[in-house]
Amino acid sequence: MMRRMKRLSILSLLLMAPSVLLAANAGHLLGFVTENRLTLAIGKFEPGHGWVQSTDYYAPPQPGDPFTLYTPAGKAAIVTIKESRSPVKDDTFAGWTAEISRWNDNSTPFALAVAGSDPLTVDPLEPLPLDSPELKAIVSKYLKTRGLSVDQPYLTEAYNVPLAAQDEKEEVLVAHSDAKAITTEGEAAVYAVALLWWNDHGKEKVLPLASQTSFKPAGRTSEEHEHLYGTRDFLRLIAALDIDGDGWKEIVLYDAKDDATQMDVFTFNGRRLRRVLSTYKPNYN
Repeated sequence: MMRRMKRLSILSLLLMAPSVLLAANAGHLLGFVTENRLTLAIGKFEPGHGWVQSTDYYAPPQPGDPFTLYTPAGKAAIVTIKESRSPVKDDTFAGWTAEISRWNDNSTPFALAVAGSDPLTVDPLEPLPLDSPELKAIVSKYLKTRGLSVDQPYLTEAYNVPLAAQDEKEEVLVAHSDAKAITTEGEAAVYAVALLWWNDHGKEKVLPLASQTSFKPAGRTSEEHEHLYGTRDFLRLIAALDIDGDGWKEIVLYDAKDDATQMDVFTFNGRRLRRVLSTYKPNYN
C-alpha cells in the first residue's frame, strides 16, 4: 500500500509540474539569426541523446518564445519569436524561418540563437591583430600544404578561443583571397579558410574547419575560374561556447555560399575536431 501511495505521489508531482519536465529535457535548440529574422535552424543538443540534426527536429518554437543571441563578443541580446513558422512540405524545423524582436548590434547583423533566456554562460572572445606576422605565417603555411604560395594572406578574423577552462592558446583564424585583386592577366591564389590552431604540449597543430582553395593561372578570367571551381565562399566565426556542458567550447561557423547558407557546429576535446551539426539552406528567399 505504501509503495502504491509513493507511486501516486510521484505521478501527481509530474502532472502538476509539466513545465519543469520540459525544461529539464529541452536541451539547447540552436538557430541562425540575421538582423531581425531567425533564418535557419541548426539543430539541438539533448542531454542523454546528444546532437540532433535540424531535419530530425519536429517542434519549432512558437510566438513569444525567447531566444538568446550570442556573438564572438558574448551575449548580444534576448529576443522573442514574433510569428509562427512558415509551412513547409516535410514539416521539419529545418525549413522554418520567423521574425524576431529587434536587437541592436552595430558590429555584426549575424548571431547564434539559443532557445531560452540566457541559457549559457559565455565569455567574450579575445580578438587578435589581423596584421600579426605570426598569424599570417600560420595561414601561409597551411595554404602551402594546399599548393598555394601566399606570403601575405588576408586575415578577416582572428580570435583567441580557449576551448577549455584551463587552456589559453587555441586560436581560430579566418582568411580570404581578395577578389578585387584578381585580374585575367595575372596568376592568383583563390582561398577561403577557417583554421583551428593550438599548441599541443609544445607542438603546433592546425586543423581546417572549412577550406576552399584553388589556383587561377594567368590568362583565365574570373568567370572561367568560377565555372571550374565555383564561387569563393565567405566564412565567419559566429560564436564559441560550451553548448553540451562538457567543459569544452563548441565552434559555430557560418559559410555564406553564392547560392546557399551553411552552418556548422564543431566540437574539440584537445585531440580530435569533429563536426556534430551541419545544416544547409538554398538562398531562395
